Amino acid sequence: MGFRFYKRIKIMPGVSLNLSKSGPSLSIGPKGMKHTIGRKGTRTTFSIPGTGIYYTTSRSRTRKKNTSTNNSHRQSIPNTQSGFFSQLFMSAEEKKFNSGLNAFIQGDNFTAKKNFLDSNSTDGYFMAGFISLGEKKYSEAEGYFDKCRGAISSLGKIANKVNDKLEILLEVTDYIEAPIRLDKRGLALCCVEAYQNQGKYEKALKILEEIWNDNPSDKIVCLSLIDLVAVADEATAQILKEIVEITKDVENDTPIDTNILYLRSYALYRLDLVTAAVKELSKLIRKKKDRPEELILDIRYLRGQMYEELGEKAKAKKDYEFIFAQEPEYQDIQEKLGLF
Repeated sequence: MGFRFYKRIKIMPGVSLNLSKSGPSLSIGPKGMKHTIGRKGTRTTFSIPGTGIYYTTSRSRTRKKNTSTNNSHRQSIPNTQSGFFSQLFMSAEEKKFNSGLNAFIQGDNFTAKKNFLDSNSTDGYFMAGFISLGEKKYSEAEGYFDKCRGAISSLGKIANKVNDKLEILLEVTDYIEAPIRLDKRGLALCCVEAYQNQGKYEKALKILEEIWNDNPSDKIVCLSLIDLVAVADEATAQILKEIVEITKDVENDTPIDTNILYLRSYALYRLDLVTAAVKELSKLIRKKKDRPEELILDIRYLRGQMYEELGEKAKAKKDYEFIFAQEPEYQDIQEKLGLF
């Protein structure tokens, strides 16, 4: 059968600016849990204390009415414009960058990008590239990020002066968002997204290998790496074996671990180790607490497909029925169950 794998692809206390692949959004809530309204709809974001890792539960996949930005909520966005006296000590580049940041917070991408570019700074190019990611202009984003790579020593200088607590949330997968800063690591992860969405597998892999060697214990880098490799047509059996090896000791302690192991299972499948992949997925399903609901459904769906391939149709049907009961409009689940 044809195997189908769906890869869906502090400004002030309590307020975070989210610059994700899907566009800008605003998070409001205490540290550790925030409620977000943006282009993807509404979602709740939880942080894992001490890890710097975020994961989300989404409410937008089948609830189309929630996908538009809540304009009344937008009106409550705080003005983060620096005070008059603070601006007196800013350079022209810093003023433009600060204006760009405030325009972006207000949802004005056009003005924000113009101001960032007018700042003629490495940080401005970074932010312009991030906006381009959200606009799905991946080639354009790559161009801006390349400018940053050519001036890496100056990356973060203006951002840290304008707001030394500035972090942006990067969607590493549909389930995991990670706070990044305007630094070498943040730039590398953004470059990977630009390359990956253009099918530039080798360039993305090279970048990830570089930052992996800098810190092999970085789970966000690990997740980005396995997200790239597990589903790439270009991935060789050797690289699939390598990511299976480097993730062999990952325990399912946090949502990011669940996401890593979910993708690891798919790598096992691609190595024709279907039974081993099913066994791994079954372990993940046993731990649902604090896990993104969508991820659990996707794990069940992936296992169901594998059961089908193994000829265990009754077990596959059980997984599909579970998904249908939770999310009747999930992908092609009605077709899988013969419901038309």
